[in-house]
Formats: sequence, C-alpha cells, structure tokens
Amino acid sequence: MTPAAGKPFHPKRPHRKSRAGCRNCKTRKVKCDEGRPTCRTCTARNESCVYMAVSRRASPPSPPSPPSPASAASSPGKEPASTLVPIVARHAAAATVPQQPLFIPSGHSELDMRLLWFYSTVTYTSFSTGALQQRSVDVVLKVDVVQHAFANPFLMNCILGLSAQHINHLGLENMGISKSHEIYYRAMAFETYRKAVAAAEPATFPAMLATALLLCGLATHVFRGDEAVPLSIMDWMMLWKGIGAIIEVTKFPRLVKSGIARLIFRPEVDFDASSRCLPSYLLFMLSSIKEGDPEFPLVPRYYKALQYLGSLYRELRNGFSQMLLLRIVTFVTYLDKPFIENARERRPRALIILAHYLVFAKFRVKTCWWMEGMSDHEIPNISRFLGPEWAHLLRVPMAALLLDDDKDIARLLLDDPSWDVPTKMEDEPLTLDDERTLAIRAARGEDVTAGVDAYQDGKIGIC
Repeated sequence: MTPAAGKPFHPKRPHRKSRAGCRNCKTRKVKCDEGRPTCRTCTARNESCVYMAVSRRASPPSPPSPPSPASAASSPGKEPASTLVPIVARHAAAATVPQQPLFIPSGHSELDMRLLWFYSTVTYTSFSTGALQQRSVDVVLKVDVVQHAFANPFLMNCILGLSAQHINHLGLENMGISKSHEIYYRAMAFETYRKAVAAAEPATFPAMLATALLLCGLATHVFRGDEAVPLSIMDWMMLWKGIGAIIEVTKFPRLVKSGIARLIFRPEVDFDASSRCLPSYLLFMLSSIKEGDPEFPLVPRYYKALQYLGSLYRELRNGFSQMLLLRIVTFVTYLDKPFIENARERRPRALIILAHYLVFAKFRVKTCWWMEGMSDHEIPNISRFLGPEWAHLLRVPMAALLLDDDKDIARLLLDDPSWDVPTKMEDEPLTLDDERTLAIRAARGEDVTAGVDAYQDGKIGIC
C-alpha cells in the first residue's frame, strides 16, 4: 500500500511571507512574527530588534490601533481629524520632512504617538539647560525616560499630559490637541502616579523619579487661566520635595544604572558669597526678630532659605546665564521641609522670601514655559494675604509686576539703575534650539525648508 493510500488528502497550508519582518530574522531567513517593538525571536535571543522601512504601497493596510492604557478606553471627546505632524530630520542631507509617528506600537493610539513625538522633539528641552552640544541629560530625557515610560503607564501619562499642556500653551491648533485632552491626561498622570507611590515597587523607582520631576511642570496649570488657585505655590513646593523623598528610599546605584540619576543635578551654593549678595532689608527682616518672639526659633531656618535666595542674586550679576535658569528652576529643591511647612502655615516672613523668589521666576529670557504666569498670579495673592502691615517688605515684588523687560527687572532686584548685561553675553543667542524651533514651525503648518537651510548654513543659534 502506498503512503497516500487510505489517508485523506490535505492541501498544503498557505504560507504568508514575512515581508515586513525585522532585520535579524531576514538575515537568518526565518519567519518573523513582526511583533512590536521586539519580535519573539529577538526577545528569545536577547538581541536588538530593528525593522527596516517598508513603503506604504507595499505594506498591507494595518488595522486601527486599540486605545492605550495611558489614554484609557477612549480619549475624551472626539479626536480631531488632523494630518500627522511633520518633523525635520536633524542631520538630513536634504530638506526632507518625514511624517510622524513612523509607527504606532501596540496598546497606544495615534494621539499618544503624536504627543510623544512632540515631547521628544520639543517639550523635553523644558527640563534641560546649557548649550545643545553639551547637554548629555538630553539623552536621558529623550531616550531613557521614554523607555521607562513604555514600561510604566504613570510616566507615560505624565509625558503625554505635559506635551498636551505645552501644545496648548503654544497655541498649536494644527496638532489637534484639545483642552479636554490635556485635562484628561493630566488627571490620569496624577491618579496612576499616586497608585505607583502607594505600591512602592523598587523596579518602578527610576520611573517614579522621572515622573516626580515632570509633574512639577505639569502641575503649573494652577497658576494660569480658569484653573488658577490662590497660593498654589505651597502645594507646588511639596511636589518638588517629592523628588527628594523618592531619592531617600531609592538606592542611588539603582538610579545611576537606570540612567535617570543625571536628571537630579543641582549646582553647589557658596553660602558666604550668597549671603553678601542679599538685600539689606531682607537681612534686617530677620535681625529684627528678638528673643521671646514666637518666630525667634525659626530665624536659622529663614536665614538658610535666604542664603539659597542669595545665590540667585549672585548669579544674576553675571547676566541671564543658563546657570541662573538652573538655579531658578531648582531653588525649591534646596528648601528644607520645615521651611515649606512654615510657608504652608502662611507665616509672613516665609511668604516674603517666596515672593522675592517669584520675581526671579518672572524673567522671560531663560525661564521655562511652564513657569510663565506663576509670578504674576502668586505675588498679588501673597500681598493680599499679608496686608498693609508687610507692604514695605513686598515693595520689590509688587514693583516687578509692572515690568516686562528682563533688564528692568534685574535692575530692580539688584537696586542698580545702571546695571546692564555683561558684554561677554551680548552676543549670546537667545533663540530656541534649532530642532525645537523647526518642530514648532512644522506643527503650525509653516514652511520649514528655509529653516533647514539656515541650520545647515550654521545661521540658527543654539541656546
């Protein structure tokens, strides 16, 4: 009897070739399951999975992506119909404008990827300082933080919410991000972060640290618009202290290994030199407290906060430098928890110190977009709360509200009408980074070809 005799005939099962497989599988000539971001074969072999670009004409139509955990079952409201935002390739030889996102990972929506693209192109720079060529922290913000975000939904929610807030702050209507999107992602960020803090899983500590930093920018909506709340700076300071709390429970080598540790750099403070730069009336505010006064035991605490404030005065004498920006942004992290508690108790001298810090936060040249409007909102609130009795110590903060020019604000702070920007800084470019500028222009639907040419010709400054 032949082998075929007595056996039913089975036609050969059709085989679908893996035309869009990863590079490793194609090299080995094995079938790739095309799993994203890593196929099963590369996962088993612990190899980096890289997919080659496939033309749209040759690719089969892909099914719509399911909503992501970060954006829940459905995004708020109906997602606006908008074209994908173009981005200028940074080192492209020609002025090509590929579309973003290039692909949508499983579990995420097109809206998620659009926001993630904007973060990795524009928003991340809000937490980085220094010349672009020297900013090693950018790799952490653009790569390490994003990698942790895909594994930790609370960090992804924070990134998407911050990006949505930034887009609306810039008025980029072409991005198709509504206010409801911003509110939704922000609410999800805080809710999922609270759950992560309650769980306190050691594996999530690096992502929690990155989230704690980004939340300080995300939470500034309370200083602007319809969502503004008086004296919100007290709660905002507690968010900053949350960074220290996470560091305390995390073994530092774990943070170093994760790549996140570079996000928590703070410049040193020369206390003696900073003390000499303080206005005399602020020092007198403390020296006038006599023994027996209820606040006399708090004098050392207030003086330490003034020394940190003095580092801002000292740095300002050197002009509007990147170091000044770094000191302004990180100022709250230096304040100890007892001082913050005194401020939350609405103690006058603590509020006066904060009011003077807010004058520095008013600078427009170097401060972050998420700090804009904070000073104009909170200085009047502090003044109204303290009343006429303390008005003489709020003269400078109140006068700063009437000024818009950075040079005039600096002269007010330094009490020097003749002060000017140091000559060595006159030629410092104060424009946005070339990549960020082009991305914003592209998001607005502007022609970016001229911008690419200017970048290639070296005409665009990097701040």
